[in-house]
Amino acid sequence: MSQKMPQNDETLSEVNVIPLADLSLVLLIILMVISPMAASALFHITAAQAQKAESQQDLATPETPVIVTYEPEALKLNGAVMASEIDFVKRMDEIMGPRKDKSVIITASPVVAHGKVVRVMDLSKRHGATNIVMVKWAAQPPAGVTK
Repeated sequence: MSQKMPQNDETLSEVNVIPLADLSLVLLIILMVISPMAASALFHITAAQAQKAESQQDLATPETPVIVTYEPEALKLNGAVMASEIDFVKRMDEIMGPRKDKSVIITASPVVAHGKVVRVMDLSKRHGATNIVMVKWAAQPPAGVTK
């Protein structure tokens, strides 16, 4: 039952690639299983949940949205021009404190530096905003709206 080895002393010069192929397939399967989990962890999307109104009055008088407008020369919070970031932070604390809806809508002029807009987003988040929505800058306000 045993096989006889050839008597010549030739060494095997062929590389056995079967273990390498097996390892590659196992790693491929592991990556295919893990990648959807990693993607969902990176892009954790929370579904918006409707908040139940506590009373009929809450339904009748909805909260006005908090709107931050960053123009080339002025930072506005709900239409009021802020003299500095400190004024912005103080006013943001006053507005966000009693609110149930802690969403902030931010729009910025295309000429404002990216870093300044990110700074305003960070300040908003640090001072009570839970949801920040970026809206495209409108060159002209809609009809009937005054600046």
